[in-house]
Amino acid sequence: MKAADIAVDICLASAEEAVRFSRFVQGFLASNGFPFVMIHNTPELGAERRKVVFEDVGIGAKFAREWRMDRLAAAGA
Repeated sequence: MKAADIAVDICLASAEEAVRFSRFVQGFLASNGFPFVMIHNTPELGAERRKVVFEDVGIGAKFAREWRMDRLAAAGA
């Protein structure tokens, strides 16, 4: 499996969202048995972007889904 298949690109809209993202990652890892993850800053893509790469595609998909839900909840949707 290629890393691109299990990477999640995140664009953070504000400093507050960056803090929420950090807390979300900590909570997600703790509740999922601390899976192996790499988080890269990607300044070449502009803005505040992160690339989150999990060793397991299922965990990566779960992370992406839960982060989207968290983001929607924070936006009041």
